[in-house]
Amino acid sequence: MPKVSVSAGAAAEPQKVWQLLVDLPRVAEWNTMHEGFAGEVPPTLDTGTTYRQKVKLMGMPAEMSWRVTGAAVGERLEQSGDGPMGVKAKSRMAIEPSGSGSQITYEMEFAGPALAGPMAGMLEKQAGTAAQQSLAKLTALLG
Repeated sequence: MPKVSVSAGAAAEPQKVWQLLVDLPRVAEWNTMHEGFAGEVPPTLDTGTTYRQKVKLMGMPAEMSWRVTGAAVGERLEQSGDGPMGVKAKSRMAIEPSGSGSQITYEMEFAGPALAGPMAGMLEKQAGTAAQQSLAKLTALLG
């Protein structure tokens, strides 16, 4: 099962990080896998919120149906997603105070029959790179 975990420091306090994370219209500014939304876009994210996102990873476009499974303001955002070919995904953003700013950890996990064999390793590598790039863009936006 491919798993990714990357962390970075941000100059912004946890509440400011949170506000950017849950602002879906701004996802395109930092999430390098984001290609757009399908259907209605919720104004913010909270436990139980659902939405559909168009993503691109490993050069392949896909549509994910996401559900927020946990949301603690200023601390963590957890989501579960269903994609094509039975792919399941989990995404977690954890925010911790660090000095006058924050430490942000971005984790992703993937499962499904389409990810057997060498595909799992390729996805883990590509998702790791995308997560690092996304986190770098996110922290840059936060100042």
